[in-house]
Amino acid sequence: MSSIERADWHYESAEKEYRKEKNLSDDSPLTDAEVNEIYRRAANHIGLFMNWLIDNDFIGEENKEEVDAIEAVKNGTLLGVDYFLNYCDGKFWSCDVREDILPFVDKYFQEQDTCYHADYGKWFDKRYGEGKIYTVVSSREDYLSFKPAIDSAYKKFKEK
Repeated sequence: MSSIERADWHYESAEKEYRKEKNLSDDSPLTDAEVNEIYRRAANHIGLFMNWLIDNDFIGEENKEEVDAIEAVKNGTLLGVDYFLNYCDGKFWSCDVREDILPFVDKYFQEQDTCYHADYGKWFDKRYGEGKIYTVVSSREDYLSFKPAIDSAYKKFKEK
């Protein structure tokens, strides 16, 4: 089982942005609530993708046990980022994806020019402005705005 993406890989960058935004020095202690907010910001991009997986019933078998949480993501009462942090422990593993979709996910997260991170970065910069990638936790409306980019990448993958 391989790790595809993780919130902790982005935590340091998100913390740096948070401290800058809040005018906190590097040695200022953070509250539990602040640490949670930073993790949400660090995991935002993964949460949007997790939302897409759930909406399309592309999640792995072991994730399907969380019926109420999955339904809450689908109906917009739980954000994908919160599902990801609370039910996947902030780690996106290959087992979190339905096996037949895994080739798309692996390719989409690994390619340089047409990868998920590039699509997310372009969308985010257009929506929120450049250089603010770790300053927002996306809403349901943000997900719905970004979803067509993932749909397009998946469609292109299936056509090849």
